[in-house]
Amino acid sequence: MDVVVIGGGVNGLVAGAYLASRKLAVTIVEQHQQVGGAAVTTEFVQGFKSPTLSHALGPMSREVVRALKLDKWGVEFITPDPSLTALGADAQAIVFHRDPVLTAASIANVSKPDAGRWSDFLRTSQRIARLAAEIHQHAPPPIDGATISDYWRLAGIGRKARALGRRDLARVARWVPMAVADLTGEWFESDLVQAAICAHAIFGNPAGPWSAGTGGMFLQRLAADASPIGSGITARGGPGALAEQLATIARTAGATVRTDAHVARVLTKDGRASGVVLDNGDEIAARVVVAAIDPKQALLNLVPPVDLPPTFRDRIANIRARGVTAKINFALDRPPVFRAFDPDPVPLRGRLVLAPDVDYLERAFDHTKYGEMSEEPWLEVSIPSVLDSSLAPEGKHVASVCAHFAPRHLRGTNWDQSRNALARAVIRVLERHAPGFASLVVGSEVLTPEDIERRWGLSGGHIFHGETSLDQTWIGRPLIGWANYRTPVAGLYLGSAGVHPGGGLTGLPGLLAAQTVEGDLKRKK
Repeated sequence: MDVVVIGGGVNGLVAGAYLASRKLAVTIVEQHQQVGGAAVTTEFVQGFKSPTLSHALGPMSREVVRALKLDKWGVEFITPDPSLTALGADAQAIVFHRDPVLTAASIANVSKPDAGRWSDFLRTSQRIARLAAEIHQHAPPPIDGATISDYWRLAGIGRKARALGRRDLARVARWVPMAVADLTGEWFESDLVQAAICAHAIFGNPAGPWSAGTGGMFLQRLAADASPIGSGITARGGPGALAEQLATIARTAGATVRTDAHVARVLTKDGRASGVVLDNGDEIAARVVVAAIDPKQALLNLVPPVDLPPTFRDRIANIRARGVTAKINFALDRPPVFRAFDPDPVPLRGRLVLAPDVDYLERAFDHTKYGEMSEEPWLEVSIPSVLDSSLAPEGKHVASVCAHFAPRHLRGTNWDQSRNALARAVIRVLERHAPGFASLVVGSEVLTPEDIERRWGLSGGHIFHGETSLDQTWIGRPLIGWANYRTPVAGLYLGSAGVHPGGGLTGLPGLLAAQTVEGDLKRKK
């Protein structure tokens, strides 16, 4: 065996499929009975299926689509229009369409000056996004021992940065350390416009819109998706359908995909990875091991401590991964009716963000500082069955809700005791915008950060395998000096969302890790 990939999530499947397409013998092992990781679609109530965790893709990186020829494999991506509807107080709403003219018209109902600024903000953010995307498309250069190729890539990034011009370069330099609330406040006066952009920037992280460095988080989101409020792209059949198709691509290329196979430890010989051993005692020998799982879980739980320098283990243990996102899936007897746009059903095609202003987001975050669940959470809601009728019985629907903020560790209580309180808080917020929502619910599934940690092996229940703060991104992801997918154990590589370029279901960390493995194996030949 040439390569064994630990983890059958999107990144693991991408890495395995790519390496198999390069004529390497590959085995992908997944601990669950189905592949997908965070990109799974499951039946949570009889007849009702929902994206279990993520209801939107990263979106998938164009580099991944090209490398695996996804467009030729019948993967049907759904790009909703509108992308997002922001719901505020007093039945206010702004609908963010793919067409900036339509978006500006919707913003004009709330603020005419903001409507005039929207196109300029969109053009500016998309220009900057191209530079950020260029940084994301390549492995970070090493601190020491950079190659000629590394210098050429850096020179290419430098040329693109210079092409931005002084004004945009100054914006990049200012935006990175800024609070995203300050960033949006410089452009817009409307609370609702500001909150929609801020919510996208801080999604999944223990940070409020007034936290320093959240401007940098916003740029990271732009690198993956040039829409400043997120495109909300998914796949027909939910994200799980994409994962199943990736598994098919991997198998067709010659890879073996084993499910219900939990890795107990990474085998090493003379300080080099030599394969894995499963819980059932099976050993899979391989020249290379790619851990497409949470880096902390991979390095602290699967690698023998003697094979890692003590200082390296300490640094890995100190990676911050404080999960604050809960997921609730609702089975609904009929579609909900939102006051802000009744009777127009069009906004239900995209996501909804329930956060009336920036201070609402900040107050929700305040609870996290003290180990408390927010009693007034801000929500991102999707009704995926509106565009994909395969997810629910005829006439019925599913609602997929991401709730913030819900810290992994609660002070003075635990999630077993607080699970129902979380569901009530979410329904209370939904009722404010969609009266009668509670009466539509015929079943639900509540996933707390504790559930996410235990079921999916994500340290701290953090959905991005580690916070995407400034010190934990690019050359610092997962650690400074170890951002090129390699580890102190020769032959052991990292390839999950916990490495560059980070979170979201883009598949790019898996592809970049696989390309690094391919290059290393070629050099050894």
